[in-house]
Amino acid sequence: MRIRPVIVKYPRLHRSAILFKEGVKGLIIPMDPAPPSFPEAATALQPQSDREVDTSAGRIPEWLIEEWQEIHAIEPQLFPDKNLISHIPFYSVPHSRLAESYLELCEAFGDNVSHVFLIPWLVRGGADLVALNYIRALHGRFAKNIVVITTLPHDSVWQKRLPKKVRFIEFGKKYAFLSGEEKEKLLTRLLLQMAPEVIHNINSELGYDIFIKYGQALKTVSRLYACSFCGDVSAEGGRVGYPFGHLPACFDHLTAVLTDNCWHVEDMHRIYALDRKKMIVHYQPAPNTVREMQTDEACPSEGRLKKETMDIVWAGRLDRQKRPDILLEIARRCQHMPFRFHVYGSFVLDRDRVIEKKFKAAENLTYHGTFDGLPNIRGIFDYDLFLNTSQWDGLPNILLEAISLGLPVVSSDAGGICELIRHDMTGFLISPYDHVDAYVDCLKKIYADRSVLSEIAEAARTLVQSRHSWESFVNTMKEIPGYCQT
Repeated sequence: MRIRPVIVKYPRLHRSAILFKEGVKGLIIPMDPAPPSFPEAATALQPQSDREVDTSAGRIPEWLIEEWQEIHAIEPQLFPDKNLISHIPFYSVPHSRLAESYLELCEAFGDNVSHVFLIPWLVRGGADLVALNYIRALHGRFAKNIVVITTLPHDSVWQKRLPKKVRFIEFGKKYAFLSGEEKEKLLTRLLLQMAPEVIHNINSELGYDIFIKYGQALKTVSRLYACSFCGDVSAEGGRVGYPFGHLPACFDHLTAVLTDNCWHVEDMHRIYALDRKKMIVHYQPAPNTVREMQTDEACPSEGRLKKETMDIVWAGRLDRQKRPDILLEIARRCQHMPFRFHVYGSFVLDRDRVIEKKFKAAENLTYHGTFDGLPNIRGIFDYDLFLNTSQWDGLPNILLEAISLGLPVVSSDAGGICELIRHDMTGFLISPYDHVDAYVDCLKKIYADRSVLSEIAEAARTLVQSRHSWESFVNTMKEIPGYCQT
């Protein structure tokens, strides 16, 4: 039988105890090491009972004076003399910035929480969509109450996509005034005392930090999970990111690591010898909007196959990972060919916007701005191909969307993409990722014989509809050790 913390049964008693504890800290460990000063009023006490005690400065508490006087009435010899009183040290009780924040968090957190998600924010992105998938699958079926905690001071434009009863705490924004260490202690104290059954970290640096420092304690009251998809690559070529800087340090505290591709499991096992049994491949589902649009319209039509030009769509974050510079070079090499490139995406960093000028200068490329999922792009069925040029990746959701919409995919062979795109079977793979000539040659061959596209697009859609269905996702989730046990 699990022993629930005192806050679960007696929340008011626990809050009073926390405030008392924060105050007593100052008495045990003085905040100011300087010798205390004593006002003249403190020396006014005399051992004679007819003298009045001066407490105007509030330095000697009334209850103590009353006790002295009661004892003095019984035994006149017992009363502190002037010298003793003058050497009584006094310390002020410090004010804790965490006490009020903690009580505020307890109110927002609520009771009977089974699952907590730690995420940096909730914006348009692959990891954010993964978080929404887990929350939606759990909500109403496998979870009593769900709390989502964002740990960075950033607006969450996808908050509206959460189920209505899910509690949402913008920890990063609300407590931005705290230091990094204070944030760790505040969040850890909350999770230890509230003791949710599951804590799931999806790309939150603060979440990883507390798993590393306090994972041993946290795992005694909760089951800990983390999502990991792929590492990043620095500008100099080094392997960086949570799988390398954080995951190995807290791996022993985790119940399981969830990933969307087999390649990442083998990569982490090869580098760190991480136990494969604790790394569970959980393929993500195709988004709801795509599944609803899976109609005959998504299949390549005869008209599209006979077009004189070939319209190619590229969509994703415009940052170094997705390598829009490779896209530009491909477009430059295809200037005298009947290809038209259409680009959708948002810039992550201001420094990346320099490439926007190059987009505008390219004669055969059109930049259409930001987008909210491929299904929401106007005229998506008018495009002939989807092009992906990622340098590193897990198994991108954008490819699931493209395939579900009937778009044949030409992609770099990065990370776990080869588990979805099988060359000349469910799409076209380019290796290495920056082999521009290979991209151009592949596009030329496709244009010369577009009859192969229908068969390849249908094979890819069949794979997505079976392995990446919502039912398959939920069924696999139920098999994750301890994840759905409420």
